[in-house]
Amino acid sequence: MQGKLAEVEISKDGEMYIAKIILPSGEVVNLENEDFEEVLEQVANDLQERYPN
Repeated sequence: MQGKLAEVEISKDGEMYIAKIILPSGEVVNLENEDFEEVLEQVANDLQERYPN
């Protein structure tokens, strides 16, 4: 059975990358970092904590 785990939006404001994770519950998590790869890693780590294997 497939289900949506989260929606992720990534934007840039000046030098800062902003990731917005929207969970099915409606909870919104905002992550920021100046490094694009770091913000992606933060997103991956957050989702791994919420949905462990």
